[in-house]
Amino acid sequence: MKYQCLALFLLTALLAGCGSTQSTQVTDSDDNQALSELVADKGCDASFQCKVIGVGERQTCGGPSQYVVYSVRNVEESQVEQRALAITRQEQALNQQTPPSDVCKQVLPIQALCINSQCQAITLK
Repeated sequence: MKYQCLALFLLTALLAGCGSTQSTQVTDSDDNQALSELVADKGCDASFQCKVIGVGERQTCGGPSQYVVYSVRNVEESQVEQRALAITRQEQALNQQTPPSDVCKQVLPIQALCINSQCQAITLK
């Protein structure tokens, strides 16, 4: 009887852990989708309207996990910064919960330029 109770307790704990992981992933996905929708209109008149923001955190080697290009002509910069910060905090929390990987995923910095009236990413080398 003791072992059955222990097994039931462990199974419940494992299932509870899975539920919280899925919730974190769904929230992260929702925030990424919300950020994408927020910066979807990349229309611009000049390159000074195009901005780049680092989003997320790479676990193994630090730095952002992605860069997002947006136009300040069409969205408040503070809204983009707040959404990016929320995603970064979620990734930081997730990184603390998972063992580090041996591989550092390379994410090259980019610059945003207004080309054909659209903010576009240019990879820096």
